[in-house]
Amino acid sequence: MKNNRINWRIIIPAILLILPVVLILIFDPAAWLSRYNLVSDILGTILFVDVPIGMCLWHWFKPEHFREWRWMIPFGLMTLGSWAVMAGGMWLACKTGHGPDNGFAAVCAVLFGWAYIWLTMIPIGSIYVGFRAILKLISLCRKGNRD
Repeated sequence: MKNNRINWRIIIPAILLILPVVLILIFDPAAWLSRYNLVSDILGTILFVDVPIGMCLWHWFKPEHFREWRWMIPFGLMTLGSWAVMAGGMWLACKTGHGPDNGFAAVCAVLFGWAYIWLTMIPIGSIYVGFRAILKLISLCRKGNRD
């Protein structure tokens, strides 16, 4: 007999990671103007929304990976990855003719590409920390009612 039990540990993270991409595709009419816009919107959403959500889910399921000094590894990789994607994406956009009209945006992408991930990681991480605090408060209130 098959086990018909739903595995929520897989379904909820999948929904949290797919939903932002779907919402961008539904509510951003410019995404459908060209293939370039569609691909860049999807990849941008994955990088700047799904990666921070993934980090929060990783912490939720494996908090021991963020103990002591080990928390610096994923955050360093996120920072380096953000810089590589932003600088590489700007270089590719300039080479394919989709680059900015002036060089200021290209310079900002090269110099500050590492910071772009933190513009979304900080609010998403803050929501996650608030969610954890609320769950802990609920747990303490329930524990107090039993005693």
